[in-house]
Amino acid sequence: MTAVAPDRPALRRRDSALRRRLGEVLVARGHLTPERLDEALAEQVEDGSPRRRLGRILIDEGLLDEHSLAVALGDLLGLPVVDLSRETVEPDVARLLPRAVAERTQIVVLALVGRAVRVAAADPTNVVALDDVRLHTGAHHVDVVVATESQVRDHLRRLWTLTDESLDITAMSDESDEPPLDERALRSAVDDAPTVRLVSAMLAEAVREGASDLHVEPQRDGLRIRHRVDGVLRDVMLLPKGTSAAVVSRLKILSGLDIAERRIPQDGRARIAVDGTAVDARVSTLPGLHGEKVVLRLFAADSAVQPLATLGLATAQLDIVERLLAAPQGLVLITGPTGSGKTRTLYAALARVLTAEVNVVTLEDPIELQLPGITQVAVHPRSGMTFARGLRAVLRQDPDVVMVGEVRDSETAELALQAALTGHLVLTTLHTNDAPGALTRLVDMGVEPYLVASSLSLVVAQRLVRKPCPACSGPYEPPDAVLAGLGLGQEALAGATPRRGDGCPACAGSGYRGRRGVFEVLEVTPVVRHAIGGGEEALAAAAAATGLQRLREHALAVAARGETTYEEVLRATRG
Repeated sequence: MTAVAPDRPALRRRDSALRRRLGEVLVARGHLTPERLDEALAEQVEDGSPRRRLGRILIDEGLLDEHSLAVALGDLLGLPVVDLSRETVEPDVARLLPRAVAERTQIVVLALVGRAVRVAAADPTNVVALDDVRLHTGAHHVDVVVATESQVRDHLRRLWTLTDESLDITAMSDESDEPPLDERALRSAVDDAPTVRLVSAMLAEAVREGASDLHVEPQRDGLRIRHRVDGVLRDVMLLPKGTSAAVVSRLKILSGLDIAERRIPQDGRARIAVDGTAVDARVSTLPGLHGEKVVLRLFAADSAVQPLATLGLATAQLDIVERLLAAPQGLVLITGPTGSGKTRTLYAALARVLTAEVNVVTLEDPIELQLPGITQVAVHPRSGMTFARGLRAVLRQDPDVVMVGEVRDSETAELALQAALTGHLVLTTLHTNDAPGALTRLVDMGVEPYLVASSLSLVVAQRLVRKPCPACSGPYEPPDAVLAGLGLGQEALAGATPRRGDGCPACAGSGYRGRRGVFEVLEVTPVVRHAIGGGEEALAAAAAATGLQRLREHALAVAARGETTYEEVLRATRG
């Protein structure tokens, strides 16, 4: 839309009509009933209360989410709706609107071309805000696009975080068709104050949002920054393309990597401090078409180990796990894909058995959490310190409990099983989809079935599911399509109290905040041992005979209590 200094009183006279038309759009889209629209419009003019936007009333009452409101406003006014995380914003242009004005009007200046300015607004009907844009930018034409209020607010906060102390991202820019900087020039660029502050701000933002991973991805149109929060990647911002070389090199220097080597992957580690908290980062680089991608795995250096009882195990599952952890020997397997929380469960199990009377030794790659009172050993495959070699050495250290970070080959698997057979309690992880599959995986790796049967005592399969945001969640009815995907009908909701978040600033509009585990706990009983080597069907039948609660069954029970959503169950588990 191009707004050309329109008659302001006339626009104000249209304000009431616009609110009514917005309500009609929302009614047509099925977001609310005509009766509820009349009630919301009446709430706007209650005596003694300041006028609130219709959309804000509906969002506050849980009747609408921000994205639906933005789309409705776009339809009503014929304006495009944008995702601000995919917009490249030059700081100098954005700061044409003073910070106080931008935050009051909830407007981000995206571009200025001649006497025309392009802005993203959460409320494009705010005539006074558009007048402020003209006043401060000197523009005659204002092209408006619609964005959600949360995205506008977050974008403004990040913008001024990155531009504090005269930080100017454009000062690091280089034209994309210029030759790459040589090592000396690159080192000079990454030591510049703007680069240092930009990278520090990026890291601080990721830590404050609770991200487990920070992705820095050079793309054709800019440097894409993403956070993985609660297991899901979120777009954060798109920086100018010219920042890529300096930002990536600064990250490599922080993690002790070679900035001159850009043709092969590299791995390193770094420790950063954010708000007085030390955070360890495992850093990985990968050469790509448009430059090196960097991924940082973040975890607090002083993270406390969760008690086993708080992980989310059902009461019956917890009883089995604690009983078998109390046994003097046996192999305990924690299984699941990458990012399913296996390491946290391993540490919780270690903390459960840790006493002054036992000698606990771990083999890890890398050591993610430090536990007092135990010996933790890092694996270095390049130097010859593999899991198998390390395990042989550990078994000569008179251990009672051994934790092996991961079984990656048949040699390590066989050594772990033999250690369990000879009087040690061994805890380790394996990548399988479910608990019965771990037994067949060990046999497929070349381990003799009799060794698996005689040594393995417990398999715990797990996933992490997101929890509804406590700030914006409320009762909801799962869609029929989701229930059908889970193999359920509406009758399955009898007695259930499902909840879902609508999206709010606390959860960055996702509707979720935090995660919990769902589990499948298989005790290796005589019936299960007898089925080992008989194939997947025989093992599945034997597991069912033990009363095994499958992953999806546990997740559905959690969803029925409102501790996750049915959509999450469908995403994280398979039938």
